[in-house]
Amino acid sequence: MADPLSVAASIVGVTVPALHGTRLLLDDLQGIADAPKVVESLKEDLLSVDMALKSLQAVKDPEWKSLGETVAHESKVAISNCKRACDMFRTDLQRWTRHSEGGKLSWQDRANVGFFKQRRVKSTSEQLQTCKLTLNSVIGIATLYVHPA
Repeated sequence: MADPLSVAASIVGVTVPALHGTRLLLDDLQGIADAPKVVESLKEDLLSVDMALKSLQAVKDPEWKSLGETVAHESKVAISNCKRACDMFRTDLQRWTRHSEGGKLSWQDRANVGFFKQRRVKSTSEQLQTCKLTLNSVIGIATLYVHPA
């Protein structure tokens, strides 16, 4: 088994960029004053993932050792997937809202984001929900190791 310090460090190494990515996307979405409902739902998912990532940072070295390499690896994969989903969506969002200014969506961009890209928004939302569930499961299991019944 790998040294628990290196496992925890590698988790932190992917968690910090993922937190940054979720916050950048959240900032972009919060900057849209008249966002469609589907975007509002995505913001809630981002907030949940952000909280899960922060909670994951609280998992200490002994818990990672108890959880094992497989759980640590799967956690890193989930975190990386979350970051990738946020980065890709943020790039798309910037392209989709290129006609808008000052936080107000132009009619073109409103139609694009609120209607034409609705599937893409929902897909990203589902990816974030999957990430959140995975991370919350790891956090819950780690908590059981610390505070057994």
